[in-house]
Amino acid sequence: MAQREYKQLSCRDAGADCDFLVRAETEDEVMTVAAGHGSRVHGMTEVTPELKNKMKSIIKTVRV
Repeated sequence: MAQREYKQLSCRDAGADCDFLVRAETEDEVMTVAAGHGSRVHGMTEVTPELKNKMKSIIKTVRV
C-alpha cells in the first residue's frame, strides 16, 4: 500500500502537556486547525507572528 505524505504538528512537540495532534495535507491546514485548538483548549486569544513562526518551525513531514 502506498504511503501518503502529510504535515503534522502536536502540542507535545511545542512543549505542552497535551495529546493534541493535527495531520493535514498542507501547512496552512495544520496551522488553521492548531490555531482553533489553541483558542478552544488553551485559551489563546491570538496567534502572534512569533508564535506562528514557532509553530511552523516544529511542523514535521510524515508518511502514513
